[in-house]
Amino acid sequence: MNWRRVGDLGLWAVLSSLVLAESGARQDPYWVQAACIGVLFFGVFLRRIYPLLALAVVAWAQIVILTVSLGTSRGVQIALVPAIALLSYLAGRRETLVRHFVLVCAWSLLGMLLLALTVGRDERTEAVLSWLIMLLLALLLVVLPWLIGRYRAQQALLVSAGWDRAERIEREHRMAIDQERLRERSRIAQDMHDSVGHELSLIALRAAALSLDPALPSAQRRQAAELREMAAVATDRLGEIIGVLREDAAVPVVPRDESVPSLVSRAAASGLDVRLVVSASGEAELSPMVDRAVHRVVQESLTNASKHAPGASVTVTVTSAADDVEVRVVDTGAALLVPSVSSGGRGLDGLRERVRLVGGTLTAGPRAGGGFEVVATMPRLGGRPEPVVASAAVERATVRRSARRGLIMAVAAPVLIGTVIVVVAMGYYLIAGYSSILRPNVYDTLTIGQPQEEVERLLPAMQMIDPPSEGYQPPPGWTCRYYRPDEPFSINYAYRLCFTNNTLTAKSIVQTGSLPPTPEATG
Repeated sequence: MNWRRVGDLGLWAVLSSLVLAESGARQDPYWVQAACIGVLFFGVFLRRIYPLLALAVVAWAQIVILTVSLGTSRGVQIALVPAIALLSYLAGRRETLVRHFVLVCAWSLLGMLLLALTVGRDERTEAVLSWLIMLLLALLLVVLPWLIGRYRAQQALLVSAGWDRAERIEREHRMAIDQERLRERSRIAQDMHDSVGHELSLIALRAAALSLDPALPSAQRRQAAELREMAAVATDRLGEIIGVLREDAAVPVVPRDESVPSLVSRAAASGLDVRLVVSASGEAELSPMVDRAVHRVVQESLTNASKHAPGASVTVTVTSAADDVEVRVVDTGAALLVPSVSSGGRGLDGLRERVRLVGGTLTAGPRAGGGFEVVATMPRLGGRPEPVVASAAVERATVRRSARRGLIMAVAAPVLIGTVIVVVAMGYYLIAGYSSILRPNVYDTLTIGQPQEEVERLLPAMQMIDPPSEGYQPPPGWTCRYYRPDEPFSINYAYRLCFTNNTLTAKSIVQTGSLPPTPEATG
């Protein structure tokens, strides 16, 4: 079942019922009712494909009805007005172009004026006034619904674009998380390589010392030398094996509560000739990433010294300044004749990358007088905070709030503006009304032939802003003024005073409503 067509039939039935109810009460001819229902059928079922055409057809049907019935005793049929407002709103929702909508409205209003002037040739002034009233009603019943529909369409596009943007951000966020996870896994692998490699290097260092101990038999010294070579080989194999970590691996990413002094003390206890020099001129603490980097630089440098320079003296110097921290590890070169161990350089490459990530630099190389030197300089507060990316849920909520506020403003702004205009106009009308009251007892004292100057002393500050439309044409040279005898909305007559040659020429009571004037009711 095509539910869209079912909805169209339901809408057509509702709008047609309004026509039938009004036409039945007015006892319009059947052909008029059938024509209106046919126009509604055309407008409802073509509103999706040709929204402006559907609006124009129904609007022109109402224009013809207005032109023919306006000013007659039968009144004006308005059952098509709800359909016009609805089709105007739907045309706005269909994102019709502004210039097309303006052209349809302009030609329809111009056609209504020409048709009114053609049909009512004897009452052209009333036709123009009626057309001006219809113009104001068109702004309210056609333009405003179209603007609301247009705004709703734009808000729907905004919400859709917001959802697409939120989904794109979420995808990018997931990609960033995946990339960060890969980097973190690589970093953890490097940390494991450094930590375990350091321990293996200390084992190799102790084995080297045993292999040179003259108190041991030659067989045991030979086994100790083999143990050192196996520890060195295991260190290299470790760097090759740990390349990728499992996603569910829960590996600590920081040293096990080990400071640099503790690290140096443990290395010294393993037989490495090492001493630590600490110089601090700044009181600020190191950021976590810099503190970790300092620990890794010292650890990797001691590991390399124990592997490649057995028997060397190592000096670790940590200098803390106000803004920077410098780590310098210097060894004096190998002092024991042991088989050399190959190096792939991955440890130093990892150190350079770690130091670079916190905004520092690292240099490493042989010294001119012998030995090896590693120098790393880093800012105390180095490291980049993790970017905060808005989630899709937050983005959608923001877009929804924006769309809701925009819709409220679209509805509230015209209502507020209209309310302000009505209040100002009503206030002005009341002020003018109470400022144009000529009391009956004062009116009775005025006499024909009285000088205008004397009369004006008794008159109120303002005249009526809505004088009676009695069609009175004063004689040439007469100037007529209108005053109300009481507050607005309380009486059905007014006073007319006419002057000529600075003299009160005529005074009379004129009708202001549908009932004859009853001045005696006011006393």
